[in-house]
Amino acid sequence: MKRIYLLFCLLLLSLGATAQRPSPTVVARSAFPSVDQDGRVTVRIKAPDAVGLSVSLGKDYPMTRDAEGVWSATTDPQVEGFHYYSLKTGGLSFADPATRAFFGTGRWSSAVEVPENPAAAAFYTPRRDVAQGAVRSLSFYSRICGEFRRMYVYTPAGYEQNPGTRYPVLYLQHGGGEDETGWIYQGFADVILDNLVAEGKAVPMIIVMNSGVAHPADDPAEDAFDQMMTEEVIPLVDSRFRTIADRDHRAVAGLSWGAKQAYDLGLGHRDLFSAVGGFSGIIVIGAFDVRNPGFRDPEKFAAAYDGVFRDPARFNADYHLLFISTGEAEGNLLLQMSDLLRERGIDNVYYSSPKTAHEWLSWRRSLYEFAQKLFRW
Repeated sequence: MKRIYLLFCLLLLSLGATAQRPSPTVVARSAFPSVDQDGRVTVRIKAPDAVGLSVSLGKDYPMTRDAEGVWSATTDPQVEGFHYYSLKTGGLSFADPATRAFFGTGRWSSAVEVPENPAAAAFYTPRRDVAQGAVRSLSFYSRICGEFRRMYVYTPAGYEQNPGTRYPVLYLQHGGGEDETGWIYQGFADVILDNLVAEGKAVPMIIVMNSGVAHPADDPAEDAFDQMMTEEVIPLVDSRFRTIADRDHRAVAGLSWGAKQAYDLGLGHRDLFSAVGGFSGIIVIGAFDVRNPGFRDPEKFAAAYDGVFRDPARFNADYHLLFISTGEAEGNLLLQMSDLLRERGIDNVYYSSPKTAHEWLSWRRSLYEFAQKLFRW
């Protein structure tokens, strides 16, 4: 009997090790995509008349068809976090109808969440015992871009109930191929701040999230992001919301391509910002070259952003925080950048997200760390 019981326990453990759980991104009560305990993702779709299908998640995985016309494939183990994926057939990539759509990869895309330990995920998990802020969708006309645009604005819990209180502002940018929805639907920025504020770990703040794609009305080939933000968005936010409208209470951060925009905006306008955060993005000086980034060249470095780095003592006095982060699986380029800045006398804070890559779990963790350091000066 003991042997039978032991075999039964081993069978349960074996089943548990390969158990599939639906991704949090599924629609309705769909069972797929699902994720096993090793991070393998299984995708299924019923398409009896399809000639051939594959799943693109990091690489392409051919799908097999059963007698019922259901196609399925299981990927290699994926790192924890949020992953865009597509279905492919005949050269066409399209979203899986079994998941919610997220704007990423330059279009509305499917996504799967490879879960981490629930305790580790608690900082971006909504809690009923926590007061929640509000996220507003604000349309505005940009004269510079010659179009109506939309931004999302998060206001902390208590904003409506305390009309005499003013708040600092964080301008937060998405990455390439994404838009102003990213930090809410993929990044959970509102949940992260709700939880931090409730625990007394962050100062209540307003967060403004804009699309980083901006072009002049008269020249679509040029970039107008900097001009749009400084001449239109910041004045609009200061006029529509109860902000503390000075540089000491204004910060900017972004991920990947948005990190470049944050560096350009924050370091290029020391009169407007006193804190800058770059998540998984380098300080680009001159032409972009990841193998030989401009920050390694002493002359280019000294001349960058109208010489903002030329006087380290002044930089450290002017900027309350320069925050640099990366996912551990992304390599050590950003650690090298942080060390080089420090060698040249530029104070900065470096953070590496354990075991994660160039994806949203790295950036959720980065925001969590960054937000706790903001506006405490």
